[in-house]
Amino acid sequence: MCKRLHLALLLFLVAPSVWAQQTPLYEGFVGASYAREDVTSTNFINGIGWHGSVDGTANNWISAVFDFSGYYSSPKIKIDGLPPIPINSSTYLYLFGPRLTYRRLPRLTPFAEALLGPANFKFTASSVGLTNAVSSTAFAAALGGGVDFAVTDRFAIRLFEVDYVATRFREIGIDPTTGQVSFSGQRRTQNNTRASVGFVIRFGSR
Repeated sequence: MCKRLHLALLLFLVAPSVWAQQTPLYEGFVGASYAREDVTSTNFINGIGWHGSVDGTANNWISAVFDFSGYYSSPKIKIDGLPPIPINSSTYLYLFGPRLTYRRLPRLTPFAEALLGPANFKFTASSVGLTNAVSSTAFAAALGGGVDFAVTDRFAIRLFEVDYVATRFREIGIDPTTGQVSFSGQRRTQNNTRASVGFVIRFGSR
C-alpha cells in the first residue's frame, strides 16, 4: 500500500514535467473574434468576425506566426458635420511576426507576440448612393498575447487572446473633387483592440 502511494505521488509530480517538455512543430488556431475599431476620430465601432493563425516553432519558446482575421459591422458614422451615415464595413488583417511562448506549466501555455503587416478596410453606404465598396489598404501592427489550455498533447482551447492593433488609414470624409464619401481625410493612427477565443491543433513534436 505504501509503495502504491509513493508511485502515485511520483506520477503526480512527473506528469506536469512531461506536459511541459512537449513542443509542437506547428500550431493552427481558428476561432471567433471581437474588435473595437477606431474608424474615425469621433467613432469607435464594434466588429464581429473570425481569427486564424498558423505558427512554426524554432524551439520550445519562439515561433514565427502568420495571422489572419476579419471583422464585419453595420454602424453609423459621423462625417464632416453631416448627420450620422449608416455603412456596412469589413476589415481584414494579414500579419506576420514572432511569438514567445512559455511551455513549462502543466496545462496552461501563455504567449506574447508582435506582428506587422497590411490591413484592408472597405465599406459601402447605400443611403448616400455609395453601393460600390470603397477600399483602402494601410500598415498595421499588433502587440498582445494570450493563454492556451491543453486538453490533450494535440488539442488545446485558446482561453483568450487580446491584441492592441494600430493601423494608419486616412480619415473617412467627403472627397472635394467627386463629392463622394471616401478615404479623403488626413492619415492618422487608429487605436484598435481585438479579443479572440477558439481552438488550437498541434502537429508534430520537437
